[in-house]
Amino acid sequence: MKCVFQSGIILVKGRSKELKRVLSIHRRRSSKLFGQAVLVTILFSVSVISYFLIIHFTGSRSVIEENFDDGSGHVVIKAALIDPLSVLHPNMEFTEAVNRTLREAGFEVDIFQGDVVTVDFLKRFDGGYQLVVLRMHSALSSRTELYLFTAEAYSMDKYVEEQHHRLVKEAYATEGGQSVFAVNWGFIKRLMTDKFENSLVLAMGCDSIVDGVMVQEFMNQGAVGYVGWNGPVLLSHSDQAFIHLIHVLYVEDLDLEEAVKKANSEVGADAHWRTLLECLAG
Repeated sequence: MKCVFQSGIILVKGRSKELKRVLSIHRRRSSKLFGQAVLVTILFSVSVISYFLIIHFTGSRSVIEENFDDGSGHVVIKAALIDPLSVLHPNMEFTEAVNRTLREAGFEVDIFQGDVVTVDFLKRFDGGYQLVVLRMHSALSSRTELYLFTAEAYSMDKYVEEQHHRLVKEAYATEGGQSVFAVNWGFIKRLMTDKFENSLVLAMGCDSIVDGVMVQEFMNQGAVGYVGWNGPVLLSHSDQAFIHLIHVLYVEDLDLEEAVKKANSEVGADAHWRTLLECLAG
């Protein structure tokens, strides 16, 4: 049997018809196998893309479900209302409205009021809340640092180390009133580490979104969003605005920016200071 080379292909004389038939079968099989490989590749690609789309669109909820699962498969969504103002400025209508709205939305609500809200309370705060409402006085220092006021009477002899490191200081909510301890961004950073993981923080006091360092520190400690006032605000107006904001967030189910915009539009600016709510979302 004699072999010749043609264009790099080995041909066998006397067997050309048989060879053509074999090659034809081989081509059909190769074409079929190629088509199957392409189909498998397409299906695999679709599966991968679908997986990442699901992760993208449900990622936040998945994190919340993982963090708030009580071990029985039941997702526990918790909210905390921290309200030292109830000592001198109680507002049962606000407390009841917020509590009712959140419970109807499926939250478990923990309320911490009055003298309970001390520096030690903030240091021991457990975290694990999807929503944290801070009904607290706040004010800017001469260095434009925001301080959040506790209900704990100030004493030079308490929290000496914290005072030395300028994490807490003496503050007055009203001229001539009782001085109390107040905490700043450094306190959040050093003594409330990771306590706002997956939390939305609603800060109800004056100038509460003016200090970008404070806002960013809440985000650094895990917060997914922050809402506050862009200047001074009357307490009565803040109570009304945040009742409305919580309603549009958890009853009307608007996203954060839309909810803040709607609360500002429907409640309006503070009548005296003309301040409005602003937000930062992570």
